[in-house]
Amino acid sequence: MGSKKKIFEPITGIGINRAIELSKSIPEKLNNFQEDIRYLDSNQLFQKQFTHQLLAITNDLEELNHLLLVMAKPKDIYYSSLRTALAAVSNISNALIITAYYLDSENKYKRLLNKNTFSFEVNLILKKLDFVKQILERLSKGNSSNRGIERPVSDFRSRA
Repeated sequence: MGSKKKIFEPITGIGINRAIELSKSIPEKLNNFQEDIRYLDSNQLFQKQFTHQLLAITNDLEELNHLLLVMAKPKDIYYSSLRTALAAVSNISNALIITAYYLDSENKYKRLLNKNTFSFEVNLILKKLDFVKQILERLSKGNSSNRGIERPVSDFRSRA
């Protein structure tokens, strides 16, 4: 009768499949980036290829953010889970954008990359993406609850 989804009806479609695919491929790209810069000195990172790699990862993160935003409908039974996933993903691209800005070789202002701080940020991003991937996999199976999934940090805001 109504358009509201039943309790155990899974979310299906191109959007959820693409979101799951992105949540699996972005960590691989981040790990590849970290492998590329592992043995380089901080002053050797001012190359276009590293900026382009970070911006490509950021584009994928923004696409994932957009897909979650489109899927989250306020009257849907999966709204709170999608809102929690959206809260985890919404601002993680900022660290990569800022890093890409300062690694741009044509930029007037450059900063050396602190690899310890950057690896901390990347690990936090990977934890958040794993959290989102677990939520999306549960929603694709029809489980609307995100209980039992450990949250990556306790300070991101969500009402769930």
